[in-house]
Amino acid sequence: MPALRIPRPSKFQNLIEVVPGIYLDYKLLKYLLEYWNESELEKIFKSLKEPPRRYYVRVNTLVTSPEDVVKRLREKGYDVHFDEHLPEAIWFKVEGPFKIPSARKIVVVDKFAAESVYVGAHVYAPGIIKARGIKKGDEVTVVAPNGEEIAYGIAEMSEDEIRKRKRGLAVRVQVSKYKAPSLRELEEYKSGLIYDQSIAAQWVAHVLQPCPGEIVVDMNCAPGGKLTHIVQLSKAKARVYAFDRSIPKVTETIEHLKRLRMYHVVDIQLHDSRYLDVDFSRLVGKVDKILIDPPCTSLGVRPKVIDIKLYEDVEITYKYQIQFLKPAYKLLRSGGVLVYSTCTLTPLENEHVVEEALKLGFDIEYVDIPYKCPGVTFHEWGYMVARFHPHVHEYAPGFFIAKLVKK
Repeated sequence: MPALRIPRPSKFQNLIEVVPGIYLDYKLLKYLLEYWNESELEKIFKSLKEPPRRYYVRVNTLVTSPEDVVKRLREKGYDVHFDEHLPEAIWFKVEGPFKIPSARKIVVVDKFAAESVYVGAHVYAPGIIKARGIKKGDEVTVVAPNGEEIAYGIAEMSEDEIRKRKRGLAVRVQVSKYKAPSLRELEEYKSGLIYDQSIAAQWVAHVLQPCPGEIVVDMNCAPGGKLTHIVQLSKAKARVYAFDRSIPKVTETIEHLKRLRMYHVVDIQLHDSRYLDVDFSRLVGKVDKILIDPPCTSLGVRPKVIDIKLYEDVEITYKYQIQFLKPAYKLLRSGGVLVYSTCTLTPLENEHVVEEALKLGFDIEYVDIPYKCPGVTFHEWGYMVARFHPHVHEYAPGFFIAKLVKK
């Protein structure tokens, strides 16, 4: 099988390097080849190594207009554009790839820091794995854990300072593999006028269509992108309940709600949504709309500098995801709408979850959005869901959206 060089093993035991830095176990690779041929799968993973060609943000239309934000950003020198379909979506061009200059000294960063630095972020001390012999002012090459060169910069801390302080700016990046705009220091971001969110994720709330006066539940609300979009589209007049089981994630979501001036209209709670029908029995049969955007294997997230995925990960995640369906069914009123979304590609975490929902008594409705790919067609309803494929949609991550209605 020449396209993926199967079964060439990587330095990791029992893993196959499908493209540089991305490893799958043989069982997962064999599973994916049931749905995509070798050439398609290689294109998918090559595209996952690159960021989307557009960096999207969402304008908070509760407090300003897209036209005002675009005007302000253009006055600051940003080349910003309106999306062709969603009025609140604006985007910036992602440039690259660039050649990374060589430096004598190396700073190794972890996977999460690497994926940010890859598109132009600076290096902060918590993300550093190794900075042997680094002194302040040194020219350094920033590399990922697999040795891939991702950026060139100037050290702002010595090795000792990095180890002792464990926080703060450690390397000021001068050249990165790709370049996306850095917006989080802008007043427009700090004052809640914008939220950075992929175009695929921005379609989720539009498919849900929250309306003023409706009861809406977000069962997996962190970090708050889709939640705040729900508030925005309902003009802050829906009764929105938001849940997540992680304290750090709930804390982060609250920070975004406050920044976007929406905290006062959302009932957000630390809770495991798999038990909402028991612990929030007052909502049973009364909810109009529900969003399930559960934890997934994130196989559609871009860019990936280094990643390892096992079939076992997919199976475990699928078994967790389907546990949200029964409480959602009980909470919804007759005719209520459930939207299910993920940022992954595997049919087990997407179409198979929808299949379980249909067994519970949901009907599937057509997801009517532009520029989408049909679902994996092992079901006659495969064309009714929305799939964003990274090798087809250069502006989006891999993503999945399905719309279900309680009979």
